[in-house]
Amino acid sequence: MPSFKSAVAFSVLLLLTLIPQKSVLAQQEVPKFEVGAQFSVLGRRAGDDATSIGGGVRLTFNVNRYLALEGELNYFPTAGFSDVRRFQGQFGVKSGLRFDRFGVFGKLRPGFIDTKSRFRTCSLCPPGVVCAQVCIPVDFNVADTGFSLDVGGVLEFYPSKRITVRFDAGDTIVNREGGVIVFPLNSPLFAISGSNFATHNLQLSAGVGFRF
Repeated sequence: MPSFKSAVAFSVLLLLTLIPQKSVLAQQEVPKFEVGAQFSVLGRRAGDDATSIGGGVRLTFNVNRYLALEGELNYFPTAGFSDVRRFQGQFGVKSGLRFDRFGVFGKLRPGFIDTKSRFRTCSLCPPGVVCAQVCIPVDFNVADTGFSLDVGGVLEFYPSKRITVRFDAGDTIVNREGGVIVFPLNSPLFAISGSNFATHNLQLSAGVGFRF
């Protein structure tokens, strides 16, 4: 698994090498703004029990034919046994080769992912108290907002001057808080958070945009 630093270095090199000369491409004018919507799948990380499926919106500003600034927001509703929900925001650059009918780009977009999950644990019956059962089910909520970095590639098709069909694939690197250790020895529960760590998550997206 590549490290966080190597992924950043590779992305910067990719973006620099993808910037072409003007003489290589046709000079058709590119609309400056693009608004789009996408369907997205975020692969599960270690400790998760389900892949997150959702979608969102994207706003792109084309600086020129080769370089664009963009921001993207995605929401992934409830998924899996732990009732995991995610809200993602990525903001950065896209650079590459743009032809009249299609384009190939690299992307480097820092941002954040807010994760909320809920799971059920067990609290033992306190000493000296008569309980109907030895183990008392207790819902436990966990919230985590971490820095994320979207590193990958983009393939676009232009069926008309105003329409874009886009496909994204990349590694979403997320800085996570350590796992929560719960001690259901007595009531209330005791919990200890571990140290932070980074995870690599495959993310695939497909969407349509309107250029103007």
